[in-house]
Order: sequence, then C-alpha cells, then structure tokens
Amino acid sequence: MQPLPQLETCLRLAFDARDPSHPSGVALASYFARAPMRGRRRAELEFDLLFSSAVRTKLGTDPDSAIAQAMDPATWRSCPSARPTVPLATREWLAEAALALGRMEGFPLMWAMLRAMSELESAAQKLLGPRTPRSVVRQVLHGVGVRTLRAEPFAALLVRVLKIAQAVYVAFRHAGFAHAGAWAAAEDRLWAPHPTARGESARGAYLPSLVQAASGNARRRLRRNTETGRTQEHAQALLARFAAGPGPRLWPWSDEAGQLLPHGEVALTPEVAGLCFFVLLTHMAGERRSRGGPSGGLSPAFEEAGFSAPEWLPDRTDDLAVRLLAAGAADGVPRGELLDALSSLLRATLVGEPGTLLERARDRLPALLRWLEENGRELLETA
Repeated sequence: MQPLPQLETCLRLAFDARDPSHPSGVALASYFARAPMRGRRRAELEFDLLFSSAVRTKLGTDPDSAIAQAMDPATWRSCPSARPTVPLATREWLAEAALALGRMEGFPLMWAMLRAMSELESAAQKLLGPRTPRSVVRQVLHGVGVRTLRAEPFAALLVRVLKIAQAVYVAFRHAGFAHAGAWAAAEDRLWAPHPTARGESARGAYLPSLVQAASGNARRRLRRNTETGRTQEHAQALLARFAAGPGPRLWPWSDEAGQLLPHGEVALTPEVAGLCFFVLLTHMAGERRSRGGPSGGLSPAFEEAGFSAPEWLPDRTDDLAVRLLAAGAADGVPRGELLDALSSLLRATLVGEPGTLLERARDRLPALLRWLEENGRELLETA
C-alpha cells in the first residue's frame, strides 16, 4: 500500500467544511463533473460494491443510517455548475476545476486538492511499473493518442477515486469515527480488493485495478494501431496538427518581415514541417551515434528537450524521421533544396554563428524541440 497523505488532508478539509444544511461537507468530485454531451452515460458508484459486508461490519451497530447519509446528495455541498465539455479534460481543465473549488470553498482546500491530484498521478505511475513505456503511461494517464489529446483517463480516475474515498470516509465520520479511523477505512477501501458479488474471483474498483485496467486498454490500443497499419495516417495527422497550430509560433527561423525561412512564406505547410522534423531527428540521431550515446552529451537544446531518453535510440529515431519526411511530401518526393537549406540553418544555429536571425533561432529552437519530443513519442510505439 502506498500512502496518500495529501488525499487524506483533502478529505479532512472537505468534511470539516460541513454546515447544518450539508452535514457531509464538500462534494469534491462535483467540481470535475462535465456537462452532458451526446447522451454519455456516467457510471455512478455501486452501493453494494462500495460498502461490502466487510466495510459494513466495521461501521458499527447501525451502518445503514451512516451509509444512507453519506450517499444522499442532499447532504453534500456541490459545485453550482458542471464543467464544460469543451475543452476536454486536459491538465488545464483539471486546474481550472481546482480553481473553481478554491473560489467557492477557500484556497486551503484548493491547494490540498492540487497536491492530491499530483499525488494520485505519481501513485498511478508507480503502479504501472518502471518497465511500462512512457508512451503507454501518457496514454493511460493523459489520453495522449496518436491523433490528438482526447478526454484524459486521469480525469476519470481522479473523479472515481474522490467518489470512493469520500463516500467511505464520510460514512465512517457519520458513524462516529474520528478522522484517523475514517481515513484508515477509506485507505483500505482504495487499496484492498473487495468481492463484487459477481463471483469469488471478481474484484472491486479499488485503486490498483483502476490503473491497471486503464493500462491494459492503452496497450491494446497501441497494438491495434500497429496491426492496422495506420502509421502513415498518424504521421500526417501530427504534421497537420503542428502546421495548423503552434508551428508558425515555434518556427525558429524567420526574417524581419515575419516570413518563415527558408521557404519565405507566412504560412507553414505540413510538407515543410516534415522536412524540418526530418532534419532535427536525423541530426540528433547522428549526435547520439558519433558521441557514444546520450552519455557522450547532446547539443544543449536536444538534451533539454528530452532526446537523451532511451526511447530515442538512433535507429528508431531515423525510422520516425523518414516516415515524417514521406508523410509531408504531397507527391512522395521531398524538396531537396529546402532540405539542404534547413540543414544549413540548423547547423549554423547550433554552432553559435553570429547574426540576429540565428540568435533569435537559438532562443526559439528549444520550444520546437520540446514539442517534437513530446508529440513524436507515440509514433515511436506504432512502428
């Protein structure tokens, strides 16, 4: 069992904020509930699963009264309005929900919630195991797929954990237990596998099973992506997303008029983005080969972006570079003159040649490399 002291603090503060009209305190999960969209069903807590016979026995002589009070929505003080469906449940969306909690209930509870969110993310990463590929971890926790950033599994995990922990904790508080006893019961419910009344081998939705189930879904998704041969489509989607989104802002080389170099256009196309990524990735792979791997040191901009990680082995990096190059070329034939020009600009930027254009490029290049490293990882897993 991994301790969760921040979640413990968050539950205590939420219960201590109760009033005569709301004896159960603040419903933390209500601040992360999304508005209805396309008839989506929300799975509520299963009464019999949450309060199994073992949990009911610990509640004392009158468990039904304590459980009924904890499960009654009228005894909770909830968020006055559900969070919007758009944007999706990204990290920013989670932070905004925590800020809304702070505005309504005070900033001590907001800070406790933010710390509990970070703590749960760390616990989930450890439960997935040190050998789990980083791309799988990112899909499990944050929904980073090959095409886009979808609704985050971590948001659903967070809401589920908050609902389970708070319901059990508050039921024990209503049964007359002090904080320590109520938290011990909630902690046990999160970590100990309880029967679900669906068979002796079935287990309840406790924390490890929730995380491992999400991990299994992510692995199956990665395997399906590989088996269906959608690599080219994924590469094209990445280039289109970059060109239509942050590409012009992150592009390192531009003249005083704001035109992007070396092609001299204001707009960025997926083809030029593919050429640029090919140059960046092959240069980095060459550095890892010639310098004896990441221990030999990469250029600072590549090192800071995370390209020294074991996922970016030179052969795999070269393979991704070729796929991105081919995905960007409309007729399958890359433009050689742009390739040479981009390669020259990159070398001049890295060696520190003087000039306003190159100095500006050195300031912008790290941000471009970070975007490529973060968004290119999932393509490594679909080869």
